[in-house]
Amino acid sequence: MIGRSMLAYIPVNLANIVVSFGTVVILTRLLSAAEFGRYAVAIITMQFAHMAIFTWIEAAMARFQARAEKEGDVAHHLKTLYSLGAGMCLFASLFFAVFYYFIPLTGPMKTVIGFALASTCIQVFFNIGMEAHRASHRIKRYSLSFSFQTLLSFSLGIILILTTPLREIAPFIGIMIGVSFVLIFDLLFMLPKMKGGKFSRVKTKDYAAYALPISLSLLLSYALNSADVYLIAGYMGEASAGEYNAGYNLANRSLEIIFVWLAMAVTPLAVSAFEQDGAENSKSIMRDYGATLLLIALPAATGIALVAKDAGFIMGESVRDNAVTVMPLIAFAGVLNGFINYYVQRAFMLSGATKSFAWVMLPPFIMNIGLNLWLIPLYGLMGAVYATVAAYSLGAVLSMIIARRHYPLPLPIKALGQISVACGLMSISVLTMPWPEAWPDAVRLILKAGWGAFVYGFACWVMNIANCRNLAQLLRTKFSPTRNNDSAGDIKGANDIEGAVYE
Repeated sequence: MIGRSMLAYIPVNLANIVVSFGTVVILTRLLSAAEFGRYAVAIITMQFAHMAIFTWIEAAMARFQARAEKEGDVAHHLKTLYSLGAGMCLFASLFFAVFYYFIPLTGPMKTVIGFALASTCIQVFFNIGMEAHRASHRIKRYSLSFSFQTLLSFSLGIILILTTPLREIAPFIGIMIGVSFVLIFDLLFMLPKMKGGKFSRVKTKDYAAYALPISLSLLLSYALNSADVYLIAGYMGEASAGEYNAGYNLANRSLEIIFVWLAMAVTPLAVSAFEQDGAENSKSIMRDYGATLLLIALPAATGIALVAKDAGFIMGESVRDNAVTVMPLIAFAGVLNGFINYYVQRAFMLSGATKSFAWVMLPPFIMNIGLNLWLIPLYGLMGAVYATVAAYSLGAVLSMIIARRHYPLPLPIKALGQISVACGLMSISVLTMPWPEAWPDAVRLILKAGWGAFVYGFACWVMNIANCRNLAQLLRTKFSPTRNNDSAGDIKGANDIEGAVYE
């Protein structure tokens, strides 16, 4: 079930990969370290603003769309959420205008933050539609719309950097144009579904009670992820913030793509199973999900740590030297972050105990800020890294303990042990291999990654970790030019919910 849904989201993740790595590869070359630092601060500010004001609406769509379809209440459901989006957009525009006027900044930093905040008001309507498509298992529509918008926005931003004096402002103008273009076509599809629907205050209260705590918890989690950039900029300057963000993005974003990919595939399945059959059926999905997350993410983090120095050529020279030093530990912090936000958080989501998750993230957030204030003056960029790892470790332990009080969340301990052994074998094989220093970094990176992946894959196959042999069989069947009737029949009848994904 999970394997097929994962395959359906490959186009979205290819687009995310292009943009994520393109941001590091291209922007760190086109922009100076200070310009990239201002861009990083602006993109983080945009995300903070979006989570604080809009994310609760998107979370409500993701959680309640399946219920609305089950109860035949889709028109009222959609009309309520889109109306809330419009109202919050108006509020945000006024709030951002006041904030922009009084913000104690001048020059390029203030300007780029203004454009970043403006872009998030447009994104909310696009995101509401995308969450509706995912929750309704309209994967092809979601995949095409999201992928095209992502690539269009990024491409326009690059073109504007090259052809105008906009510099770090250009990517945000690209976002506004790209989102607006795709949004027109998405609204043409969504508006008829709202026909006859009315705004519901009762639904608004239910949605807010469920989703506002999620928004708060995501805000705290993102603060764990990114607030240190503000402190680095304050203590060490915009250029240092750009260096840290480049290394952080290359390591953490690589892992986040994996987590987002799997979450896209599994969350709608888990919600549908929970709504239709209760906790027990969703528990079996979550068990496979947790093992699959570790199966893919933990070796990816290990690989990033092993090739961090060789991967430095990916980044521009203005940020490269310091950026590669933060990557190994940030990679493992990224695994903890992803496991909290894309696995453990689903237990709070399914059980409805979203307020508890918000409180769980508060101690790690406070710890992270305190450690950053203490360690950055002592250790520079690595001080921020140490603070991040410590805070995520605390967050992982607390969230798992509290989550299991509300939902029977499976802990993939056996899979973790087996995967750790396989990652250890991979590390030993890469570190003991005599890689000539005279070889170009790109060649060493490719060979190390390929050799490590082979050793890890072989170890997983021997131990059949997380039933990986079944996933390999599914991949062969999916991409085989000739499929026999038995295989096709097996896949077609796998599961009613899974079949709905492809309708």
